[in-house]
Amino acid sequence: MNKLELLSPAGDLQIYKAVVNAGADAVYFGGDLFGARAYAKNFSMDDAKEAIEYGHLHGAQSYLTVNTLLKNPEIEDKLYDYLRTYVENGIDAFIVQDFGVFNFIRTFFPDTDIHVSTQASLCTPYGAKFFEDLGASRIVTAREISIEEIAKINKACPDLEIESFIHGALCVCYSGQCLMSSMLGGRSGNRGRCAQPCRLPYEAFDDKGKKLNKKGNYILSPKDFCTIEYLPQMIEAGVMSFKIEGRMKQLDYAAGVVSVYRHYLDQYLYKGANNYSVTEEDINRLLDLGNRCGFTSLYLKDKNGPEMITFEAPGHTKAESTKAEYPEQKIKVDCKVEACLGKEFTITFTDEKGNVGRCVSNVVEAAQNRATSKQDIEKAVSGLGNTVFAIDKLNISYDDNIFLPVSLIKNARRTAIQELSDSLLNLGEKRILPYEKIDKRYNEMQNARCFVAVLSKEQLNAVSKFSFVDAIAVPIKLFDDAKKLFDGKVFVYLPPILRDRFIADIKIDERADGVIACSYDELGLLSDMGYPKDKIILDHRLYTFNNRSLAGFEKEDYKYNCIPYELSLKELKHRDNHNSQMIIYSRIPMMITANCTVKNTVGCNKSNQVINLVDRKNVQSLVTCNCDYCYNTIYNSRKYIAFDLKKDILELGIKEVRIDFTVEDSKEVEQVLNAFEDSFLNDNPYHFTEDFTKGHLKRGVE
Repeated sequence: MNKLELLSPAGDLQIYKAVVNAGADAVYFGGDLFGARAYAKNFSMDDAKEAIEYGHLHGAQSYLTVNTLLKNPEIEDKLYDYLRTYVENGIDAFIVQDFGVFNFIRTFFPDTDIHVSTQASLCTPYGAKFFEDLGASRIVTAREISIEEIAKINKACPDLEIESFIHGALCVCYSGQCLMSSMLGGRSGNRGRCAQPCRLPYEAFDDKGKKLNKKGNYILSPKDFCTIEYLPQMIEAGVMSFKIEGRMKQLDYAAGVVSVYRHYLDQYLYKGANNYSVTEEDINRLLDLGNRCGFTSLYLKDKNGPEMITFEAPGHTKAESTKAEYPEQKIKVDCKVEACLGKEFTITFTDEKGNVGRCVSNVVEAAQNRATSKQDIEKAVSGLGNTVFAIDKLNISYDDNIFLPVSLIKNARRTAIQELSDSLLNLGEKRILPYEKIDKRYNEMQNARCFVAVLSKEQLNAVSKFSFVDAIAVPIKLFDDAKKLFDGKVFVYLPPILRDRFIADIKIDERADGVIACSYDELGLLSDMGYPKDKIILDHRLYTFNNRSLAGFEKEDYKYNCIPYELSLKELKHRDNHNSQMIIYSRIPMMITANCTVKNTVGCNKSNQVINLVDRKNVQSLVTCNCDYCYNTIYNSRKYIAFDLKKDILELGIKEVRIDFTVEDSKEVEQVLNAFEDSFLNDNPYHFTEDFTKGHLKRGVE
């Protein structure tokens, strides 16, 4: 069994030291830039350097979160110097979401480990293998997967480290699949600025206007999670790193949670699974440290219903702080002193792992007046109070009637301790390769084709009437109908999330002109199937935010992509769009959730129901259930329409424009396509008759 790692968050240097002293084997934190907690205090570079050294002296590793999506100027002008400083200071790994950042690190810092963030929403062995083959040393699993799914990943990728969350706050949305905060308020979760709209109250209504809420209005707000009772099963499934959430939490929370989980990981290691038992006292201690309406056990046993939801205002309640102390855990060393007449004075410190610090000093001379006693030597050697070390065993070999100045003994002690410290801090030099900016590519205007995606047979029938549509994408179950009804190219549109139990359903008809893949799991699956990469479109959910992402995918022969929703027209001018499609009409999918809002309100009925969410400002959002693949989609209340931006869009040099239909009936589909033909194709002014949004095309996100 690999060494098990208890991984703690830290919001500042004081918390970092406290969680190491409480028993963390590793700590993750954010720096000044590019972390998914932009509003946290985060570490200065000086703090980070001190933290990394403190961790290494105590046998703990340090991981830096670089887990936001980066724009081209950020990745090209700021990232290299930022990461280089951390590598020079000894950072052990980077936690990454952006595929461009992943490739950036592989290129310029090839010896530094990369951990793929939970924001990549990895759920299957196929996604894990995709990143393992590219050089990832570890993946952080999606929080929605079960113990059985984790075990399958480990079986398929036994050499890949698996990190899973065990305690803390839970997003209702698949991490990285959430645009709700971004679209409603311009604060992007993918940029570390989530405003947590899921923690607000919502009323749910069916299509007849009947209110569905029964327990309360906080139907998108999950409880905090606690998995302490499942640690043995998680270990046996292959989890090696056990991650606590909470970089914005206080010291007493972080260190307190670490100390409890440390106790139970050690209990498993020393006593085994058969003697593993969690006391009610420790469960209550975790509750007292902080919780939202009690705890849930994540999706470890494949739950996705109301037992996970707070239903009431989700304040993070905790007992009054006990201000527990977590004193520094000293490193025990054996000390051997040789003070024999006529020989060199020698001090050697050795820690439990065999690391050595030694100082060989002056030749020991006979005493002329007062002799140096054994007690004198012991006192001078034992003065380690200001270091991280404490003497466990002291062995002094000495002759009577010798003289050693106290200053000489102390200087030798300091030198030996410094050498031992240096050996603990010297983890090997990691390569830093010279930086080269990516080649700029300038976009040339193309005759953009029209690509349409549909989700229903009714929408397919309506789209088939329009001859200007060049290509269409449909779910697998509609492929045969599409081939009969539509004369142009037909692509298969895979689900936004791939789960293990649905893999057998993913069959691509050989007549398909291509596939829209929405996840890394699907890219891995398609690769395993031997599906041609030049026929795969990377959906907007596979964020190609910057040219490094595009170049990384192109290096792996993925050339066809869909532009993400969060980039502005101004930012897109600096993106290579020549193989891109751009969505110009849709209802923007703000959340993809494993937790089911229908199940939370009226119960699971497997009816692919559509309901309305109404917020405190009386804004309505549609929630659709896809019972074929067991997920919900929450769509923006307003349609996204960019027909009147034709000139700006075509100047981006895109390959094709894309229209996505989601909940529209045939009448709406025809209205939209008629409006597109009249305004976008025939250059007539487009007059909007309803409230709409242009997403981030004008305003962008921070």
